[in-house]
This record gives sequence, C-alpha cells and structure tokens, in this order.
Amino acid sequence: MTKLTRRDFLQRVTVITAGGVLAACAAPAPAVEGDADAAPSAEALELRVGSIAGIVTEGLQALADRYMEENPNVSVTIDVLADEQYQQAFLLFSSDDTPDLSWYQCVPANRYNDMVTSQILVPLDDLYEQEGWFDAYPEGIVDFQRQPDGHFYSATIGVVWTPYAYYNQEIFDEVGVTPPESWADLYAMSAELRAAGYQPLAVDYNMGIQSHFNDGIQLRSWSREQYNCMPIKWRADAPASCDAFSWTDPDSVRIYEYVQAMVDNQVFVDGVTGLTDYQNGRSLFTTGKTAMWQTGSWDGGAAGLARDVEFELGYFYYPEIRPERTGKVGAWVPDGLIIPKKGQNISASMEFMAWAYRLPQASLYAQTAGIPHGRADIPSDVYTEILSPMQLQFLEDNIQFGTPALFEASSNQPYQQATVKSVDQLMAGGLTPAEAAAWLQEKTEEIRAEQG
Repeated sequence: MTKLTRRDFLQRVTVITAGGVLAACAAPAPAVEGDADAAPSAEALELRVGSIAGIVTEGLQALADRYMEENPNVSVTIDVLADEQYQQAFLLFSSDDTPDLSWYQCVPANRYNDMVTSQILVPLDDLYEQEGWFDAYPEGIVDFQRQPDGHFYSATIGVVWTPYAYYNQEIFDEVGVTPPESWADLYAMSAELRAAGYQPLAVDYNMGIQSHFNDGIQLRSWSREQYNCMPIKWRADAPASCDAFSWTDPDSVRIYEYVQAMVDNQVFVDGVTGLTDYQNGRSLFTTGKTAMWQTGSWDGGAAGLARDVEFELGYFYYPEIRPERTGKVGAWVPDGLIIPKKGQNISASMEFMAWAYRLPQASLYAQTAGIPHGRADIPSDVYTEILSPMQLQFLEDNIQFGTPALFEASSNQPYQQATVKSVDQLMAGGLTPAEAAAWLQEKTEEIRAEQG
C-alpha cells in the first residue's frame, strides 16, 4: 500500500474538517530591525509566496487576488513548489532564491526544528502580540507554535482533528447500546455487539492504532505539562523542566495499559494488526460489518462517510481517564506560513502575513480552501458554507474543550518510529505495557543522545 501523507492529502482533497478562529483586526505588522524594505507603498513591489498544489494554492491565490485589489502597487505571485523543492525546503529557504514567505508543514520530520536552530526564519513574536494571536488561537496551538527558544516562527492556518469514533445508529438501536460514558461501558457494549453478530470497532492499524488511538489515550492520561513535554523528549534542547517526565511514569505506562485493555476486551475488529489499508478498514464500517469506525474529523463531512453510507451516523469521544483532561481530540496544527530571512521583502512579507491572518482574510482562506482556519473566532456562518452539521458540532466542541497539537506534530522521524514500534510490540504480544514503556524510554534516551 502507498502511504498517503498529510501533504499529499491536502493536495488531493477538496473538503477537510478542522477548527480554529480569530480575534479582532489589530495594528499593522511591525518593521523588522535591520530590514530596509518598506511595507507596501506607492512603489511597485513583488511578493513571492510558496505553496503546494491543490486546495492550499486555491486558498492562497484568493488571498493574493484580494491583496492586490487593495494594494495595486503590489504583485503577489503564488509559487507552487515541486516535490523535490518541498523535500529540500531547508536548502530552498536558506538560498537567495527563497520565496518571500511560504506555506509549510512545520514539523521536525520536515527539518523545521533545524530551520529554527539555524536561525533562517524570521521570528513572529511581534505579530503574536500586536495581532492578538495569543488570544485568537486555542492555548494548545500556541503551546505547539512556541519553539524551545521561546520564539514563534509560524502561525497555524488550517487544522484537522482526531480521534473520533463514528457509529452506525441502526446497529446501536438494534442491539440496544448507546455511546459509552466510561471505558467499562465501551468494553461491555463491544461484547454485546459481538454477541449480536457484529464486529465492534474498525480502525486501520497503521495510522489508527499506532498513532491516533495512542494520541487519544495520551490526551487523557497525561497532565497538560507532561503532554507538552513528551513529544519533544527526543530533543537535546528540550526544557530542563521536561526531565521530570518519562515513559516509565505511571501516567505513561497507563497509555499502554489502555491499548492492552482494548485488545483483551476484543473492542478492535478481529485481525486488526493486519488491517493496514485505510480504505479496507473504512469499508468494514460503511458496509455494516462493524458498528464503529475510528478516524478523524475529515470523515464527518459531506464528502466523507455521509456520502458513502445509507444509515444514520453518530459519533462519540473516547471516555475520560483522569479528571483534568488535556483534550478530547488532538489537532494537526503544523500547517502555516513562515518568512525566510533570505527573502527580499521581509517587512512587506510581515505586513502581508498580518493582513492574511485577520478575520476577513482568514474567513476567505477557509471558504476557498475548504480548510477551517486555526484561529478560534471565525463566524459560524463562514463554516456553515463548508462544513457539515456534524463538523460544525466538532468545531463547537473543540472551542469548548480545547484541542492540543497531536503528539506526532512535534516528533522527529526516529522518535515517532520508536513510539509506533513500542505499540506494535505490545499489540504483537511481545511486550507487556510496562516493558513497552521501558523500551521506549531507552530508545528516547538514545535518540536524544544522538542530537548532540
């Protein structure tokens, strides 16, 4: 199977779900010290904005068109980056040929952390202050965007959420079960569904269990402070306060215990470790073979499950574990704009970015791209045009409960691979929950030592 990355997904789909919204318009963007370029004025000016093909470019082009209408002296060109350019983005953004600003998935796997430590990006702290972004974004997104050096180099422009458990209302009614309020309820209803001839929960093994179910338990098992620390434990420059947490802590071992409990109580569909194709897992639910399907917010839209099933859909969140939860679902929040220092028009880029993230333009981007913005106060009527009723409820829920960034958004590739392997070894029966946690702690220390 060819694995679809989130970047590929954004290039191919037309409607996704997510959440976010903004604050009131604020002061113009500040000038950057040492930058001689003026903000857009009567003098002709060209801005180059990097992008990827698909809906991201559609959204950015709509912004560019409006900006040029308001600033006739400015020409804004959307440069669609070829795959090889995007894969070598560190070199591109370090070169004299860099776009003035660019859309980017700001994750360690894309060397974003190297860009930060190499100081090739313009800090955006002043924009966060002057544009009101600290209040406009959910706290969890602000936490994600704040880098270990304390500065901000991007701001989220689009979000999706996971995990959600969708269910077949007709099967629930037939068997006489309701969405669970506790983990014991989930285990009991799974037994009832099996007794009635249904498999309980379909989920693809790769993304669904090794990553997203794990994400959901992390949100419920860790304190907020630990949740902010554990995704960056691989980093040599992680804050010293994070040394207080480890994978062998009771709250970390508990994550593996809940994965094991799902196996022991036969909640997952039979043969789930071999269910590595996303569409195969999904089809078990859409054809009525399973009563539930775990995935993300993108399947709750008009172009998602509602298009492919004839039965009534519902959804629920996994039950809580600790009284003070970190969130019900996590958000994929790394997608945003960045400004390379090598750009020719830094001040103008700062002003364009400030303008692009204000309420009217954030709404325009969301409507055009079909990707709800990362900010939290876009009017509901904007989203009614692009989101299904179920997705609108997701949005309201997440504004109420908060949506911290997903664990994998801050993990580098070796750390994420080690996390996945620890779950895999547990699911295969090779390690107990305590042994899986201890194994990952050892790998974490090795990965961190390799960072120097």
